[in-house]
Amino acid sequence: MKNKISKYAFLFALATTSIFTSCSNDDDSSASAHTINVDLTEVGSGNNLQATAGEDLHLEAEILATGKIASVVVEIHSETNASVPEITETFNDYNGLLNATFHKHVDIPATQPAGTYHLHLTVTDQKGNVKTVEAEIEILASSSLFSIVLTEIGHGTNGNFHAHAGEEAHIEGTITSVNPIATISIEIHNESDASVQEIEAIYNNYAGQTTANFHEHLMIPANQPAGDYHFHFTVTDNQGNSKTVEYEFAIE
Repeated sequence: MKNKISKYAFLFALATTSIFTSCSNDDDSSASAHTINVDLTEVGSGNNLQATAGEDLHLEAEILATGKIASVVVEIHSETNASVPEITETFNDYNGLLNATFHKHVDIPATQPAGTYHLHLTVTDQKGNVKTVEAEIEILASSSLFSIVLTEIGHGTNGNFHAHAGEEAHIEGTITSVNPIATISIEIHNESDASVQEIEAIYNNYAGQTTANFHEHLMIPANQPAGDYHFHFTVTDNQGNSKTVEYEFAIE
C-alpha cells in the first residue's frame, strides 16, 4: 500500500511539474514575440505624395507596437543623385506608447533640389525591434528660388508681345536666383498647330550669376507661319531646380 501511494505521489508531482513548465515556456514566448505594425495613411497634402522645397511635408501614420514605441525616424533621400543632402528627423514624443497616430510636418529646405525621392518611416520599439515603411515622393522646386520678370519680348510690353517672321525678337528682363544660374532656355511653339516647327534657344552665358540682366536677340525664321504662339522662358540653377514663365506671343 505504501508503495502504491509513493507511485501515485511521484506521478502527480511529474504531471504538476510538466504543467508549470509548459505555462512558463508559453509566458516567455509571449513576452518575446513583440510586433510593430505601421500603416502610412497620408504623405503630402491630400496624400498627393508631393512636397515643395521651402515648405513642409505632411505625414500621418497609424502605429501599433506591442513592445512600446521608442522612436520614430523619417528619412528622405534622392532616388537619382546620392550627392543630394538627405533630410532626416527623429521624433521621441511617442516614447512609451503602445499605439499612436503619428502626425507630423517635416520641413523641406528651400534649397532642396527638385526631383524624385524615397521616404523611409522607421519605428523602433523599446525591445529593439525595427519596422520601416517606404513611399516614393516628388519634391517640387521652391517658388521662392527664382524671380523672373521679362519686360520686353519682341515688340510690345506689358503682355502684348509679338514679333515678325524674318526678324530678330528683342528679349529683355531681370532674373534673380538663390543658387547660381546654370542655363536659360527659350521655347516658342504654335498654340493651334503642333506640326509647326518650334523655335528654341539655350543660353549658357549667364552661368554662375545669381542676378542677371537678360538681354538677347532671338531670330524668328523667315518661313515661320504667322499665328498665336506660346513663349516659354525657363531658368535652371546649378542644383537642377528650374522655373518656367509663359507668355502669349504672336508672330506676324
